[in-house]
Amino acid sequence: MPRDPEKIKARQRRYRERQKVKKYGPDATGKDMRGRHGNHAKGANNARWNGGRWKHPDGYIGIAVPEGHHLRQAHGYAFEHQLVAEEMLGRRLLPNEVVHHKNGKRDDNQSENLQVTTRSDHSREHTSLPGVRDEKGRFNNALRH
Repeated sequence: MPRDPEKIKARQRRYRERQKVKKYGPDATGKDMRGRHGNHAKGANNARWNGGRWKHPDGYIGIAVPEGHHLRQAHGYAFEHQLVAEEMLGRRLLPNEVVHHKNGKRDDNQSENLQVTTRSDHSREHTSLPGVRDEKGRFNNALRH
């Protein structure tokens, strides 16, 4: 005689509910406990929260911004140098504008160190630096700024 799949599912649900109550206490009965035990905590509730700042592997500083912010990247952060530059200008950056770090330090986002320039001028400035090209005129991949 084959077993009733509905009875099997009901028995599994009861078992999982008993295990949840055993783990989280009687207040967990009938509640969805996902995200309530610390593993899925977001923002300031997460033990690894660092105040909304993050250092990108390329050296730029990211600042947590709300959903829908025009500079927000997929990871939920906007780059601090862009935020500071927009505040300096009093407007949004144009699509052809980039923010240049004058001293070359990507995590130094003081307004005195930032310069808003066009993409072409920024590329021109970086390609004219000494050591950017090798003896045959090719770009040196070892240097990255």
